[in-house]
Amino acid sequence: MSRIDRGQEYRYYWQRVIGDEKLRLDLEELKDAASKYFKNVSDNYKQRLVYQLLEAVKNKDQGEFFYILLKTINKPKEGSHYFSHILQKNYDTMPDEIFINFAYSIILGIMSTYSPKEDEKGGNKNE
Repeated sequence: MSRIDRGQEYRYYWQRVIGDEKLRLDLEELKDAASKYFKNVSDNYKQRLVYQLLEAVKNKDQGEFFYILLKTINKPKEGSHYFSHILQKNYDTMPDEIFINFAYSIILGIMSTYSPKEDEKGGNKNE
């Protein structure tokens, strides 16, 4: 995995050169696509989904991971085309060694959309 410095912003990506062709996976783009797709989904649903995806990663079961993920995004919804395009674009270039980074980028994207709890919004439980 490598890091590109774009001014103050760092972008993480995975890259491999095979012959004359560069295979590249932008992990930030993947995380952002997952975040956009899942931003309006209920937290309970996302928590169950994240748990299932983490189990698949723990078991190193790419087939199960993609089955769960594709079953989840197989809904006509705003943002589904973009997210499925990102998945399709990167799936063919992903060898086993990048699966964990790929999976965790999606999981972190989903988790970044959890609604903040009341005490995290600046409110105090004791007020």
